[in-house]
Amino acid sequence: MSLHFAGGLPVLGYAEVDGRSLAFAWGWHEPVLRVTFTDRTPDLLGHVTHLDALPRLATAPTGHAWLGQDDPTRTRAILDHAINLWRTKERLFRTCDG
Repeated sequence: MSLHFAGGLPVLGYAEVDGRSLAFAWGWHEPVLRVTFTDRTPDLLGHVTHLDALPRLATAPTGHAWLGQDDPTRTRAILDHAINLWRTKERLFRTCDG
């Protein structure tokens, strides 16, 4: 498996949420994942923070409208995916070849 980067950060994974493709990139040495749209500009949706405690989504201004269209469903899907990626990141880096 090869490692991909988005904005200089390693992408831990991708998810399809309500018809939109999202990338989850790790902010090195921090319990934070940067969430971006893969198919639009501006691409920043926000950051999932506090992954080592009580995760929460800090939305970028450009992401408010999309998240607000489906209340908690989209936010919950993003948080769930980020938590799963965070829990498996060590295994991901052990199997990565570059």
